[in-house]
Amino acid sequence: MTYVGVVSLYLAVFFGVSALILSLLTLREKKQRIGLMAGRAGALSTLCILTATLGLVVAFLINDFSIAYVSRHSARNLPVLYKVSALWAGQSGSLLLWVLILSSLTFVVQRVKRYQKDDLGIRLGIVMQAVCLVFLLLLLFIATPFERLTTSPYDGSGLNPMLQSLGMVFHPPLLFLGFSGFLVPFAFAVVGLWTNDLEGDWLGHVMKWVLFSWLFLTAGIVTGGQWAYNELGWGGYWAWDPVENSSFFPWLTSTALLHILCLPLEHSTRRVWSYILIVITYGLTIFATFLTRSGILDSVHAFAGGVLGQAFLAVLLILLVFSLVLGWSRRRVLVSTEKGDTNYESSGMAIPITLGSILLLMLCAGVFFGTMFPVLSRLFAAREVVLDRGFFNQLSVPLFLAILFLMSLSPLLRKEVSGRVWIRRLALPVLSAVAVGIYAYSIEAGGIGTLAFALAAFGIVSHVPILLQFRSLRRWGGGLVHLGVLIVMVGVTGSSIFVEDIHVSVNPGQEIVLGEYTLQYEGLKAQYGSDRYHVGTTLKIMDDGLKRGEITSVKTFWEGRSQPSTKVGIFSTFKEDLYLNLAGWEQPVAQLHLQRFALVGWIWVGSWMIYGGALVTLLADLKFRFKGRQVRLWSRQMR
Repeated sequence: MTYVGVVSLYLAVFFGVSALILSLLTLREKKQRIGLMAGRAGALSTLCILTATLGLVVAFLINDFSIAYVSRHSARNLPVLYKVSALWAGQSGSLLLWVLILSSLTFVVQRVKRYQKDDLGIRLGIVMQAVCLVFLLLLLFIATPFERLTTSPYDGSGLNPMLQSLGMVFHPPLLFLGFSGFLVPFAFAVVGLWTNDLEGDWLGHVMKWVLFSWLFLTAGIVTGGQWAYNELGWGGYWAWDPVENSSFFPWLTSTALLHILCLPLEHSTRRVWSYILIVITYGLTIFATFLTRSGILDSVHAFAGGVLGQAFLAVLLILLVFSLVLGWSRRRVLVSTEKGDTNYESSGMAIPITLGSILLLMLCAGVFFGTMFPVLSRLFAAREVVLDRGFFNQLSVPLFLAILFLMSLSPLLRKEVSGRVWIRRLALPVLSAVAVGIYAYSIEAGGIGTLAFALAAFGIVSHVPILLQFRSLRRWGGGLVHLGVLIVMVGVTGSSIFVEDIHVSVNPGQEIVLGEYTLQYEGLKAQYGSDRYHVGTTLKIMDDGLKRGEITSVKTFWEGRSQPSTKVGIFSTFKEDLYLNLAGWEQPVAQLHLQRFALVGWIWVGSWMIYGGALVTLLADLKFRFKGRQVRLWSRQMR
């Protein structure tokens, strides 16, 4: 499989370069035949990358340990699902997956019919193919996944036990889809300035691709949080870790970009800020990769440092310099006044959208500063200073509350109305906020918690009419996304404030009281396997004398690995989660770490609402053919 993979990658470079040259010739010669050849060369490049990827997957499945990457990340007894997911367990394999996604998106974009006019698809292909070639060259000459070992071992080292979970099956591909998708808006921006598009037509294509990428990036971040919550055993889902933050940067800027794109067409700053945010967002996806692969900051998620991180830093610098020069040389295109009919419902939203975007960028800048502070302290103070979670919480909480307030107001600002109507609109949301605020204060949520719950209640009630009226699918989908974000914020607030944490040592038959629950410990159970052994315990959960369920935590010790892996026990209800970690034991006594978190389930429910709303908004532009006639299912008008 080594030769299949390496030859396929070299062929991918050959066809990619051919597609690039033929596309440039097509623009100069204006011959359709050359354009067809360019498209076929691009398709062959994608096919070769797919062949190389499948070759590496097959190597995992057939236990080809002559390949160093397979030997490091697989073993004969590894389940098939994790042999496939081992593809993205290391640096070079994950880069191969990223290149495959980039190339596939290039193939798809060039074949969208609406992009075929005025050579738009060819120009987009040139930009995207150039980026794919850069990634391919890195894959071939710096981080090849097909390096061979001089001596092939009988068995491999196996996959890190923490990566043997469904969370890590889905988290990296979703994240890479989000990162890769932002190349498409970047390509549209480059082509728009390249062709002196004074009408700003390129912006009309950008929104759906930004939303597509934002959706997958959001799903990638959430699944990463779920993996941390379920697998790492510390009881949290977000730790302000540098690599976590690196994926959060483009999420914040792309969220600001989505809202800037909703500004009225003739808004003076819409075009220039769209370009700036597109460049920053795509640049931050490259920066996230640099941070993950350079070893410049310590993180449980990061790969070891090496040349690949330096190469990505060089790519980032080239991209930023290119974008700056292009933007300055075509500044007339960016400051040109757009013409079009004002969306009357969006006109009243210009100020809150602008303020919200500024707050998102301030949050991004603050988190970026906090994340890079160890590097800055090394440079200027000759010692490393790491900012803890307290800094990030103090920074983010007031900014998030301000964003929450603007988002809660947004449904009420869509139309200019008289004072009496305005008061009527505010009545129910304000009453709901006051009632929830009083209740939250009565249960000792504290000042910040009370304010957060009250704002969330205000926003949820103000967004409900959007979902009930169903005026347009776009507006309905956007309202569902906002509602999901508000529910996520309720979950984050509750799980941060209402926490109970105890460490206990218990004997068999002993009971533990945690909140309104009584937990019965009956002893430890050991189970031995061929390459591991498990020690675990199951607690019965009793409530008012009735059994509510069971909760199990298991420690697994692996042959050849010094650190055990932990399976935490989680018992979830609408109100709270019980969280069990078997911290240690001295038979028959067990040391248990028990925690109780309020409203964690609201985070995952709200996340699914966000996914659903974003998908609905994307589907609002789809066209279908029915009995030979093209039929649009829903109006494209933004409401």
